[in-house]
Amino acid sequence: MKTPTASAVLALALALGAPLALAPATPLAAAPAVAPATPAPAQAPTPAPAPTPAPAPAPTPSPGLAPAPTPPPATPELSLADALAELDRQSLTLVQARSRADEARGIVRQSASALLPGLSAQASFVENSDSAAFVRPGAGLLIIQPLHSVTATGAARVPVVVPNAWFDLAQARDAARAADASAEATKLLVRTGFAQYAYAAAAAEEVVVVAGQAVASAAELARSAERRVAAGTAPPLDVLRAQTELVRRQSELARARAELDRARLALGVLLSREGPVRVRVPEVDRGPVPELAAPRDALAADALARRPETRAQRAQVDAAEAGVRSAWARLAPQLSASGSIFASDVPFVTGEKQGWRVSLDLTWALYDGGFRYGKRTQAEAQAAGARAAAEAQRLAILQEVQDGRRDVEVADERLRLAETQRRLAADAAASARRSYAAGIASSLDVLDADDRQYLADTGLADARARLAQARLALARAVGRGP
Repeated sequence: MKTPTASAVLALALALGAPLALAPATPLAAAPAVAPATPAPAQAPTPAPAPTPAPAPAPTPSPGLAPAPTPPPATPELSLADALAELDRQSLTLVQARSRADEARGIVRQSASALLPGLSAQASFVENSDSAAFVRPGAGLLIIQPLHSVTATGAARVPVVVPNAWFDLAQARDAARAADASAEATKLLVRTGFAQYAYAAAAAEEVVVVAGQAVASAAELARSAERRVAAGTAPPLDVLRAQTELVRRQSELARARAELDRARLALGVLLSREGPVRVRVPEVDRGPVPELAAPRDALAADALARRPETRAQRAQVDAAEAGVRSAWARLAPQLSASGSIFASDVPFVTGEKQGWRVSLDLTWALYDGGFRYGKRTQAEAQAAGARAAAEAQRLAILQEVQDGRRDVEVADERLRLAETQRRLAADAAASARRSYAAGIASSLDVLDADDRQYLADTGLADARARLAQARLALARAVGRGP
């Protein structure tokens, strides 16, 4: 049988969590005895020089011990209000929503250009292979085609009657209003979701604390079992049970810490950060909720009036109906006025080097291959879809309000029951430990009571977070945000 090395023993002890006992240093082997030399009779003994002490060897680190790890950096901490303000500034989701609203406003500007005057300028240089001219009696030389010429032209066009452009502009403005309302709805949704996740992270912190307390309790039970076994008042199986429970609690603590790190990292990503963030949230109490005190019909009407999704759907319906009117207006003629001025270094046929021109143009497309009729069919279908989407959104809001009220009531009752369960579980655990110390209860009773207390503590943390999340969801359902 091989003797285990010091590093293997150390690794095994660290894995089992057992305390390390340092063995006393092994004494140096005694030097062999040397027979004393017989002194010469004719010479006086010479005193031996004092021995020079050997320098102490430098201590070497044990082969099984690794250097102490560098502690992780402290996690940044924010209040919920500061975190929401940073979320408004840096959330990539909100940036995308605002960019879509800006894009819609750009389309409004494009649609308005069809109703505004247009100005243009043009300059050209012409080189011909031949020139042509003749002499007009009494008017001198008349150039028909110069060999080369430079011409400058300025033109203006003013739309006078463009019916479809009016409705196109109205459609673009309604679409911009819908985009603004959608951006506001996205902001409300993102803020509510962030606050809900912050409460979930706070619950994860409570679970870590509870798991740490469970580890300490399991370690104390293991020590107590060892003392009882050493005293002969308990079987050795109690020690194995207690150690198994300790390992299980340590595993739960490791998992709880990992979940907390994951939650904090998710909060940091929502704030467009690369690292974790800890968000402090207000305490959850079971105080009155204003939304529950209002009548159901009044609360539903308030939600329909407040929710930005309702305004967005209404604006989309208006935009679709404007598209239908625009499609019908394409059947009407269009009237525009235009004017231009021009100048050249070579006289025109009139004999002048500059001039101007004004025109009034009436355009009426009599047949375009069915494009306008297809446009009208498309617009009518889009309007029907927008009206259906608006009704579906209205029903969804009413459902969210009713679900939100019920979820808050259920979460409040669950919190009340969780507090009662936690109090009873704590009393049962304390009673089981006293009975175990008195020898009238087994270790199984203590383990069962501790397990119930752990579940009650984690359930209480979960119930607090769910009540806060339900209140936030109800507030969003009626159009109010955190």
